[in-house]
Amino acid sequence: MKKIILTGAGGCMRELLWQIQICNQVHPTWEVLGFADICDQQKEVEVGGIAYPYLGDDDALLRRREETHVVICAGSSRLRKKIATKLKQNPQIYFPNLILTDTRICPDVQMGEGNIISMDCRISTNVSLGSFVFLNLGAVVCHDGRLADFVTLSPAVRLAGAVTIGAGSELGMGAKVIQGVQIGTEAIVGAGGVVIRNLPDGCTAVGVPARERTGGSGRNSVFQQGNARSMRDGRGSFREE
Repeated sequence: MKKIILTGAGGCMRELLWQIQICNQVHPTWEVLGFADICDQQKEVEVGGIAYPYLGDDDALLRRREETHVVICAGSSRLRKKIATKLKQNPQIYFPNLILTDTRICPDVQMGEGNIISMDCRISTNVSLGSFVFLNLGAVVCHDGRLADFVTLSPAVRLAGAVTIGAGSELGMGAKVIQGVQIGTEAIVGAGGVVIRNLPDGCTAVGVPARERTGGSGRNSVFQQGNARSMRDGRGSFREE
């Protein structure tokens, strides 16, 4: 089994630990050595009756001199990029693609490094994923899709054929995008939104059909407000963007 270390201690990491356990029941693949997080008060984390030790903060990973495989467990595109940029300072750190159970991925799919493909995802033919893309539970990417680095698809997102999504963009739970639409970089689509036209870089779009939102607090209010609370409720990570 490939030995890996997970970063983060929030709900995202704990859910991925559960998925890794399910994966290993079907086919032993991943041996989790423990987890790293910036909070120095962490103790072991228990998921499914298995305890995982705290191995130190990000700087502890940077000090490692042996080959180390790390999975970045952060639902936020910006946070994944921040952690990846830091950890890439150590040439001994590698980022495997974490592909979990009950996925269906066409053999001609191309992907970079550090991607997470959660349970029940579907990726069709001639799809390209960059690096550090996160497909959460049950996400679907149809034919000829193009997802750039650090894209996040929340649970049950559906992309029709030939959809292009720019780097760092995030689609909320249950969002849908019709065929041929292009979404720019660092854009946000709110939960349940249906995108029927192209969206520019940096925009926030909500509703059915999804329309660009003007004013307000943008990214934090539409996509990450609940996530930010969970990161500070005493159970999760204390990372800040």
